[in-house]
Amino acid sequence: MSQRAVTTELRILIAGLLDWRSCLLSKLVLVLGISYLFVPLDLIPDRIPIIGHFDEIGFVVAGFVGSRYFIPKPSEDRYVDLWDARLKLSVRPGFWQRLQFLARIVQADVSNFFLYQYRRVDAFLVTGKNSGTHWLKFMLSCALARQYHVPPPSHSSGREADAIISHPRWPQRYKHMPRIGSSHTIPSIAFSWPWLTRHAEFRPVVVLVRDIRAAMMSHYGKWQHEYHVSFTQYVRGDSSGARYRADIWWYMHFFNRWGDLAAAHPDLVLVVRYEDLKADPEAWLRRIATHFHIDMNDDAIAAALRFVSRDAMRALLDPTNTEVVIPPDDDSPDAAFTRDDMEFIRNAFVGYLRHDFGYGRDDKSAWFEQDLLTAAE
Repeated sequence: MSQRAVTTELRILIAGLLDWRSCLLSKLVLVLGISYLFVPLDLIPDRIPIIGHFDEIGFVVAGFVGSRYFIPKPSEDRYVDLWDARLKLSVRPGFWQRLQFLARIVQADVSNFFLYQYRRVDAFLVTGKNSGTHWLKFMLSCALARQYHVPPPSHSSGREADAIISHPRWPQRYKHMPRIGSSHTIPSIAFSWPWLTRHAEFRPVVVLVRDIRAAMMSHYGKWQHEYHVSFTQYVRGDSSGARYRADIWWYMHFFNRWGDLAAAHPDLVLVVRYEDLKADPEAWLRRIATHFHIDMNDDAIAAALRFVSRDAMRALLDPTNTEVVIPPDDDSPDAAFTRDDMEFIRNAFVGYLRHDFGYGRDDKSAWFEQDLLTAAE
């Protein structure tokens, strides 16, 4: 059973137990299961270590499972509809979302040691999803190709776009060049602890971010055919991380963790805003190269700047690659923020976004601007 299915079952069970007007048999079964804890007789004596409590555990679990089984189908459908309606109309994250988000963060913190796992690379390019990943990576690849006298990537999308900068697990094509590994990773909080990183230092990292609201618009436009939900539902996201490739919870986690690392290691982590890169690509390409300890010449920078425009990138798209890397200019997602959406985002930012990188987590005035309605990577 998937995580999403388990979550749905738990929601139905909780709604049924809290609905005092119906599902009486379901509540009775749960009471019977729990009542075994207060019965003076034990099927398995408690004096037996560990095994002696298996009977209590079994009865309690059977009570909950049986309780869920006796919730009628009409009531089950009603609970799901009520939950979805509440989700659509909510203007602030609920308790369940907060709990799932906390579990998601803890899971990443105890398991994601990407920066140490791939420490053999020379540098990392880490990007937020739908934040200009292909654009920056392709420009840097063309600059490196000119700098080190190798062929530039033949396409701006698909596998050939990763000929020079790619995920660290892929083999390096040109051994005499700096190895830059790319990823969307969200690393463990442990990398912000100085006492630990003194013994496990990681390589320089450039982190590309974008206004979360614009990135969400772009992401929904790209994947709405797969999600099959309204934009309002997508705005509320799935704090467990099971439903969407990226949503408000993913972006807040990404911003917070990389903000923590940038604050702890300003000499190793350089945060680049997509909007700033777009405004002055030459200056930021030079700054990125310096951060990567690459002495990039003017000819290399000029090679990168050939692909500043979307049309230049679009001309080299891989025709065999089906991923929508650069959508048509007249293709806008079927989405617009409602006032409730904006209020939900604001409340989520105020409650959970610690590092906003200057975007202004409380600012709502810019949300009505037309560029948010047509934002695309």
